[in-house]
Amino acid sequence: MSNPFTAKVESYIGAVFISLLAAFFIGLIFISLKNLQSDTEVLNAQEVKVKTISGTERALIKTWLNENEIQIPEGKGYKYLIQQYPSKPWIR
Repeated sequence: MSNPFTAKVESYIGAVFISLLAAFFIGLIFISLKNLQSDTEVLNAQEVKVKTISGTERALIKTWLNENEIQIPEGKGYKYLIQQYPSKPWIR
């Protein structure tokens, strides 16, 4: 004959074990999602290529604009010039 107290204890311990195991895996999922988000942010930051124009190049552009009497449209800047003149004639 089996002991009825043993069956209750074993099922209770089994339920606790399964609950802890489930909590562990759910925690792993949340950690993985957080790491995925931070990895995605790093990858997005690497994709953005920021082109800075040095002070020397700015001076050359200003001189070139004055010599060739070129007007930059309102609201446009150096990025517009680089798109319009990819050969960078102000460096020559």
